Amino acid sequence: MLSPSLLLLFLLLLLLGSGRAVSDNGFPGLRRPDLPFFDFEESKNVTALLGKTAILNCRVKNIGNKTVSWVRHRDIHLLTVGRFTYTSDARFSARHTQGSEDWLLMIYYLQERDAGMYECQISTTPPMSHFVHLSVVEPETVILGGPDVYINTGSRLALTCSVKFSPEPPAFIFWYHEDKLVSYDRRPNGVVVTTERGPVTTSHLLVQLVEPRHSGRYTCSPANSKPQSVTVHVIAGDQPAAILHENGGPEASGGSLASLPPTLLLLLFILQANLTRS
Repeated sequence: MLSPSLLLLFLLLLLLGSGRAVSDNGFPGLRRPDLPFFDFEESKNVTALLGKTAILNCRVKNIGNKTVSWVRHRDIHLLTVGRFTYTSDARFSARHTQGSEDWLLMIYYLQERDAGMYECQISTTPPMSHFVHLSVVEPETVILGGPDVYINTGSRLALTCSVKFSPEPPAFIFWYHEDKLVSYDRRPNGVVVTTERGPVTTSHLLVQLVEPRHSGRYTCSPANSKPQSVTVHVIAGDQPAAILHENGGPEASGGSLASLPPTLLLLLFILQANLTRS
């Protein structure tokens, strides 16, 4: 007589051989040929911008006469069934094209509370499920070296603006001097702006030879993030003022004086003059 463990192994081999093992992982040979299955490569986690639209996709192959539903996991709230939406929140909508394998959940005007897990469910017995995680992010704009930068006339000014936590690079980044759009000028004392797009998009504003007219408020304004500003103080003469380099680090001739208030700088200059006379 066969032992229970050998009997179990025999039954498992029999099921695998007949192709009747049930699984929703999409691997050939580990699912029943008459059951639907998920295409995980096309049903991935989603990161979307706060206030924008998120599109969650669930691709189901071999669906037959089954139905696909979307459920919000945190409160087990049924959102959609097939092409119909079952929620009073008008920001949620089901999308499906006849003959397509993609079952979409659209979420408009994203809010922070929309982040979390969403379940794509197929109406098999028992139901088959695949979870998609939604991350809601708000891009952040940062100008290195702010909020005040002190620099001598004739020095080089380099301002660096970075856009972080954005799922895609901003379409553009504009710089403003006071309220006027910066016009790029490649002359020796002109303004040059370069932008490097990537996971963190960075825009550099460079003035090769600083003049008094370059004083004032500079604003970095990306397409998909809140603007940030920095105030540049141009100091006439040879006083030791902080110089901002490309890496955003302050450096001062005659000591580290980055971002000191003008009154304190004046006191230091008077003290230095008195020491020189003595």
